[in-house]
Amino acid sequence: MKRKGILVLALASCALVLFFLVGMGSSVTELEDIAGDEIINRLAPNVSMAAGVNLGSAYADSKKQEELETLVTSGATVGIRTAAKMALSIVYAQKTVIELTALATGDIDPAFREAASAPLQNFLIEMPADDLKTMAVSGATHELRLTAADMYYLVTRGDLTAEKLENEAIQNDSDELAYMAGVYLAGFYLSFDPKTKEELEELARNGESEGIRVAGATALTNMLIQSDLTTGDLELAIQAVGDGYPELLQAYTDVLAHRYGS
Repeated sequence: MKRKGILVLALASCALVLFFLVGMGSSVTELEDIAGDEIINRLAPNVSMAAGVNLGSAYADSKKQEELETLVTSGATVGIRTAAKMALSIVYAQKTVIELTALATGDIDPAFREAASAPLQNFLIEMPADDLKTMAVSGATHELRLTAADMYYLVTRGDLTAEKLENEAIQNDSDELAYMAGVYLAGFYLSFDPKTKEELEELARNGESEGIRVAGATALTNMLIQSDLTTGDLELAIQAVGDGYPELLQAYTDVLAHRYGS
């Protein structure tokens, strides 16, 4: 083995030791240690991100909007940038629908549009389903289309079936609608048509479309939250998955974020 490879493994081992030490307890200080650690950010960015998710409320309470907006784009690690984005979603909840729409459709960093999209849902939920679908197809930005797609499936949930969602997760009027069809399909994979962990992992890895992979990953996330996997188990799983299967990686990241927050 080349010396460089040995060094990488040594760094990875040190990072994993840190994961195990701070993964149990998950105070704000411990989460900041994970989210702000440059070695973790480099070797396992999704672990950094998972910690950052749980810092959102603390950052919203302790930092001004201007500071958060700076951190969203210039935070040193993905965990810090994620924490700032989550905090901005909380802060932006005080804005009007006009202000949120301007942010969600603006020619700005996508992180700001994403932060505004979450509180914008409180207004979009009042729109008719047809209007939401139109927005999910032709909205000005990806973030607005995805939020509208989420609300479209939420308001039409009474008419949804597994077969309908499977078809729409494969072929739909927009990529965002196909994605959210997968999110809502996950509920069927857990209840009306329950699948095993292995089946869900296979769907998350190799589903025939992004929507189907998202369905498998979302269902897997909910299943694993109920499991006895520890933060250490999940940190190792994230390392093992790597970047080749983004939906599966996101599933383990979301479960880890839940563990850090519980």
